[in-house]
Amino acid sequence: MTDAINRLNEIQRVFAYDFEGHRYDVGDKFGFIQTTMAFALEHPELKLEVRQLIDDLYKEIHKNDKSTKK
Repeated sequence: MTDAINRLNEIQRVFAYDFEGHRYDVGDKFGFIQTTMAFALEHPELKLEVRQLIDDLYKEIHKNDKSTKK
């Protein structure tokens, strides 16, 4: 992205906006998942279900960790 902005700046002015808040990067698969979950956790109709999903996944991960350690 930076290279593209630099090239654009060679032919026209480029502006930036400094803002307060969180910047999300959906340019890769993991960033997309992080962004989706962050927004889902803020959504009034989804946040309780998403929190429950995270809790269930956490328990499942740790259950599997305990069962493989001997």
